[in-house]
Amino acid sequence: MSDDTIRDDDDMLAAEYALRLLEGVELQEAQSRLANDPDFARSVMMWDGRLAALTDDIAPEQPSPRAKSALMARLFPEPARAPFWQGARIWQMLSVLSLLLLAVVGFIGLNGPKEARGPLYTAEITAPEGDFRVVAVVDKSTNEVILTKTRGAASAGRILQVWAHGEGAPAISVGLWPEGDSVRLSMPPTIAAVEGILTLGVSEEPVGGSPTGSPSGRVFGTVDIPGVSSTL
Repeated sequence: MSDDTIRDDDDMLAAEYALRLLEGVELQEAQSRLANDPDFARSVMMWDGRLAALTDDIAPEQPSPRAKSALMARLFPEPARAPFWQGARIWQMLSVLSLLLLAVVGFIGLNGPKEARGPLYTAEITAPEGDFRVVAVVDKSTNEVILTKTRGAASAGRILQVWAHGEGAPAISVGLWPEGDSVRLSMPPTIAAVEGILTLGVSEEPVGGSPTGSPSGRVFGTVDIPGVSSTL
């Protein structure tokens, strides 16, 4: 395995850790590396910074007590009673965790309580030539796709365009990605309704987008995301 492949895998793992998508053994291994691998820790910090920057345009909202209760129930489904002094220590540790969660919570559109919850799916779009790479997160709670470039860009005078389709269906535009390392796009109703395999892709197009309604320039890559569903 080449050094570039190892670095790419580490960067993907750092992104998934920052987005709180890891569970079980993978989460334990990432936490161990965070404490013992400075390069991996720096990569996680970089992703935390990128995600936090995506909340700059989100207007602040005061969550209701109901939202806090829902969040705490999700973090600690079976809280145990403890003496007050132990509870104070727990809240000190939670304050650190809350700072890390704040970017993700705000980023995926939690500006208030939401009854509907949906799963998150993460995937990676890479060019066969190795000169372009994107981490994609599909959020079925909001039917949005969040994409972050980790390598490459559109050519001068061109922009990126994001495409998606269900199994056996033609690709349709999800939206334009004219600038910046990250973008958040609402999925068209046809794409939001896809169940099963959802395919995402990124192409390079003229300013204003593809003139044909289909990818007309270089397609950097596509990825199939299996098992997509609107319910947990």
